[in-house]
Amino acid sequence: MSLETAGRITARSILYIVLAAFGILMVMPFYWMIVTSFQIPENLIAFPPKWWPNPPTLEHFEAAIDQAPFLLYYRNSLIVAAISVSCSVIFGLFAGYAFAVYQFPLQNFLFILILSTLMVPIQVTSVSLYILMARLRWIDTFPGILAPNFASAFGVFFMRQTIKGMPGDLIDAARIDGAGEIRIVATIIAPLVKSVMATVALILFIDSWNDFLWPVIVINSERLRTLPVGIAFFKDPYRISFGPLMAAASIATVPTILVYLLVQKFIIKGIATTGLKF
Repeated sequence: MSLETAGRITARSILYIVLAAFGILMVMPFYWMIVTSFQIPENLIAFPPKWWPNPPTLEHFEAAIDQAPFLLYYRNSLIVAAISVSCSVIFGLFAGYAFAVYQFPLQNFLFILILSTLMVPIQVTSVSLYILMARLRWIDTFPGILAPNFASAFGVFFMRQTIKGMPGDLIDAARIDGAGEIRIVATIIAPLVKSVMATVALILFIDSWNDFLWPVIVINSERLRTLPVGIAFFKDPYRISFGPLMAAASIATVPTILVYLLVQKFIIKGIATTGLKF
């Protein structure tokens, strides 16, 4: 074996070890959350810590389900996530198509203006947005929860970058055949960018599913609480029951992990085909 080959193998081995260490570091909080949710109460604060539930128990899940209506929280989170993701993907598809295909005054300025909204945190706009929702009488309603998520600058950016890299002859041929712009987007563009649409939908779904700050501001009643808000109000104000709390967090986290595992190939393909140039 030559020195060059040995050096390449050593460098690759070091890289794999570093990546494995970072992977374990990222997985540990999730592993500890799940293990804690199955631990018997005596082992929750044991030292040294118990890395495996022995014996495992479901009493924390039973306590969590008895103390809070998690099925209601699931329904609310699914409604909010489904509507916000659908609106954001559709808006991103058509807006991205417009920015990629058309030429109009202030095009680059407006596109950068849309992207600049990604740099403004919700904490900055929450007061003015709350006042607007109050005037519209949308406080403690589903439209009030959904208002900041009807459109996504992130989706516009992803769609624009993808459509911009597509051959314009496809669109020109469709126009010659008499197809309107909406039909072109729906029947030609959408099937070609479905992997990017799936990527955007997944990322926005996870973001909406885990959103806490705006829902906790605009929601007043328990009937509209989403999972993050429900878990925040789930814990006792005077003491923390780590077992039921970790069980509740596991119940809330498992769907996002399953969705990611099902569509992770779309994320890789979507990001690889998007590009990063303006």
